[in-house]
Amino acid sequence: MIIEAIIVIATAAVVAKFMPSLILLSRFSYPNAKFSAIPTTFLNEKEIARLLESKTLDDLKNNVVSRDFILDGENVTEIQKSIDASLIKIIQMAKNDSPKQVRDFYDAYLQKIDGEAIKKAIRDIIEEKEMGEYVVFSEIAKKLMEEIRNVEREELFEIIRRHGYEIEENMSIEAIEREIDKKLLQNLLDAKLPKSCRKARDKFVKTLIDVINIKTILRGKYYGLKNIEESILSGGWEISEWQINELLKIDSIAEIISMLEGTSYMPFLRQAITDFEKEGVVALEKALDKYMIKAVADIANENPLGIGPGIRFIVEKEYEARNLKAIAKAVAEEMVSEAWKVMVVA
Repeated sequence: MIIEAIIVIATAAVVAKFMPSLILLSRFSYPNAKFSAIPTTFLNEKEIARLLESKTLDDLKNNVVSRDFILDGENVTEIQKSIDASLIKIIQMAKNDSPKQVRDFYDAYLQKIDGEAIKKAIRDIIEEKEMGEYVVFSEIAKKLMEEIRNVEREELFEIIRRHGYEIEENMSIEAIEREIDKKLLQNLLDAKLPKSCRKARDKFVKTLIDVINIKTILRGKYYGLKNIEESILSGGWEISEWQINELLKIDSIAEIISMLEGTSYMPFLRQAITDFEKEGVVALEKALDKYMIKAVADIANENPLGIGPGIRFIVEKEYEARNLKAIAKAVAEEMVSEAWKVMVVA
């Protein structure tokens, strides 16, 4: 009897220890199945080619058959805004379908998407230009935009520091934009997540940092830009700080790529060399985007019962939105060949 009692108590202790994790995993089953069932239509080369045959924007709107993306508007700007709005609804759907314990991550991802509008607004204020209409989606970004609208340059820095951006008046535009990216990526790393989800999140964010840094270096060297180091982010997944410093010393694009031998990024960059010779650095940037699509697919496979499929889903949808916006611009301006240079296919 004593032995049986001990076994019962031990079993109860094991169940009590692992029950919360099992419950959490069960809550991922529905959203992850849903994410896997939703196709990535606009990362498909044949579908993109079909849409690029549209003669007018009205034709394009009629040709896009999707439950995810609704194209609306009379001109390319309005249509691109409708694509952005669709993307935000998709991310909000992913957030609402996911367990409450991971919803902070999706909120932080919305803030990341708002980063470009924030940078544009801050740049315009610093350059004393009239502020335009900047569309942002996260509540935090909306509050920031309200506070900086119509402020003088001197007031700007105090406001954005209150929002957690480590920005000083004497910084270059490049350094300011780096600090914005740094803060928004740190928000993703700081998002409250269960322990079982953190490795997938960390690998995603730090891989994204690597990709951003490689793009920054390649673009900077290609166009002969100065002070590239002011745009570099720290904390990548595969590329250490000393490796970044070595890459910054090299001017040759071919040598920079060869220096990445042994990293996951090298095969994708190597395959893009021929296109680089014809199209320029945009071909290498597109290769890195293709790598990101593979990377999030790998993360989903490594973390199938957690947040991995959710990360894959929203990243793929963001690339789909980017492709659709490029297609809309190409149809409106009759620049089909130029559109192919920037669009990413899985």
